[in-house]
Amino acid sequence: MRRFSAVAISAVLLLALASVAGAAASKPKLSFTKSNATVGWSTDGGSSPSGGASNTNNQSIKINATGTTGTSGGSAYTYGPDEVLVGMRGLTLDQITHLGFDSKGYLGAGAPRISMETLGTDGVHQYHLIASFCNTPTSNGWRTSNFVNGGAGCTIFRDGVQMTWAAAVAAATLVNEHVNNTPGDWFLVVDEAPSLTYVDRLTAQNWCWTGNGTNGIISSNSGDCI
Repeated sequence: MRRFSAVAISAVLLLALASVAGAAASKPKLSFTKSNATVGWSTDGGSSPSGGASNTNNQSIKINATGTTGTSGGSAYTYGPDEVLVGMRGLTLDQITHLGFDSKGYLGAGAPRISMETLGTDGVHQYHLIASFCNTPTSNGWRTSNFVNGGAGCTIFRDGVQMTWAAAVAAATLVNEHVNNTPGDWFLVVDEAPSLTYVDRLTAQNWCWTGNGTNGIISSNSGDCI
């Protein structure tokens, strides 16, 4: 019978662990920030009824802002290696194919929203993609905000000016805008309070998030995302 040394066994285990870590790192993890709020995955609001088998975990992001507007709120975002995997940095608007989320609960004038920053030949531009200006009700209080493919009835804000995604693409093309290579490139934001918001199927270009852990991170091209 062949016998393996402790050193050899340790080497095999280290390689196996590295393989697992590498697999986990192939999916971008969400991070959360909060101010006078609680933010995280919860079963309180359940899952959005949209999506397929990838979204049957009964989880959604719960953002409970308990203070007042201007001092309270929460956000979800990616950074570092996770941000690189998302694949949005450096893209022009016409290259963005997936951007949106499902939400339930609070629906205010400015939140929930995705905030996005671009850089053009004329400087920095700010985009606010707000659910109240782009949503289709589904069921059980949920609605889908598909900012890229939501059609003419869906509008966004570019530097405070309301327009369709197609109009924003045209304006951005004139000044060669691309998603900024900074930590402020995109955020899911709820900064109006007091408010209780649930978000599911948060989708940004290559990936969407439907639940906690790596099983809740799925490809945006899976058919289960926005």
